[in-house]
Amino acid sequence: MQKAVGIIAEYNPFHKGHEYQIQQAKEQTGANIAIILMSGDFVQRGTPAIFAKHQRTAMALLGGADIVFELPSFYACGSAEYFSSGAVSVFNALNSIDFLCFGSESGEIDTCRFLGKLLADEPKLYKEKLRSFLKQGLSFPAARKSALAEYLKEKDIPFSEDFLDTPNNILGIEYCKSLAAQNSSIVPVTIKRIGSSYHETSLSSEYPSASAIRRELIAAWNTQKFLSDTLKNAQPPAVKDYLCALLENETFLIEDDFSLLLKYELMKNTPESLCAFSDMSPDLARRIYHHLNTFETFTQFAEQLKTKELTYTRICRALLHVLLNIPSDLPAISPAYVRLLGFKKESSFFLRILQKNSDIPIITKAADYKKLLPKEAHSLFEKDLFASNLYETVKCNKKSTAFTNDLQKPPIIL
Repeated sequence: MQKAVGIIAEYNPFHKGHEYQIQQAKEQTGANIAIILMSGDFVQRGTPAIFAKHQRTAMALLGGADIVFELPSFYACGSAEYFSSGAVSVFNALNSIDFLCFGSESGEIDTCRFLGKLLADEPKLYKEKLRSFLKQGLSFPAARKSALAEYLKEKDIPFSEDFLDTPNNILGIEYCKSLAAQNSSIVPVTIKRIGSSYHETSLSSEYPSASAIRRELIAAWNTQKFLSDTLKNAQPPAVKDYLCALLENETFLIEDDFSLLLKYELMKNTPESLCAFSDMSPDLARRIYHHLNTFETFTQFAEQLKTKELTYTRICRALLHVLLNIPSDLPAISPAYVRLLGFKKESSFFLRILQKNSDIPIITKAADYKKLLPKEAHSLFEKDLFASNLYETVKCNKKSTAFTNDLQKPPIIL
């Protein structure tokens, strides 16, 4: 009997820790197929992915994944809640995913499930406390943490506030919340994160963070040293060879590569019109408008806009939504499609199972989207196309290479 484990990922970029997670996910669940739902060319923290989605798909397949789908851009670039709800809804719609595996700092699935169910149910006392902390000016993550801590204390439920201080634990709770809210039959499983922490910028560990790898890649590129032995050792062997070959002919992108385009889009708007974009509050819109004359780069401007209530990541997401023209009236959680980015030849049999069982169209050839999707879903898929074509345009301009439209890019097959 075939069993599939789903993993929601960004692979920005892929490294040994990701390979370890895929291996452990299969071992601990008994699954023989790992299905990856991966962000496209822009990621949840409000930045471009360092490598394009098809390149990261190839890395994932070389690192142990069997099938890779693209998480639609409006989910991929959304808040943690919208990101997780959208991703879980895609896996639900495929009707063939048995487990959802995610990494966490704690490795405690029972705690993630308990807190996820609590947040899905939103007891009255918890909601009152959340509103109270938000009125005090706390950011949403800080307000939610405080509200949860006070709620659990009053209910005399043992709980460590440190559990909500780490990003993978927080995202794991969101996944469990989404599974509970959608009454999903998919079973959550967590793998304890090993090696460096999420925000660690050093490559000293055998399992460094993606943040550290991105930092090293940028530094190596700027000094023309390319890949150090330490950076190479952070990759599974097959991925390392692919990455070395890739960097001989390709480049990567960072936030500041989009600075001029972002400023152009911001200049077209007023504080009122900026509020039409996702994650944009009136306060942030006014700050953008009044500080626009001091805009230098994407990262400099986001740092300048930061306040106690507005986190850097929240600001980056809002700026990215302006750049990608993602409106505040986001699509309903129910997905309209999913796009295939790549698969292993030996896993093609399971791809056929997915196509047979899925409640939503699986787009294998992007150019056929108008034939496969109802008319009302065309504009959603075109958002993905626009995002990827914008990414490709900036990359080609940076590297002085020919442009390839996203409609012309076939799935990666290994």
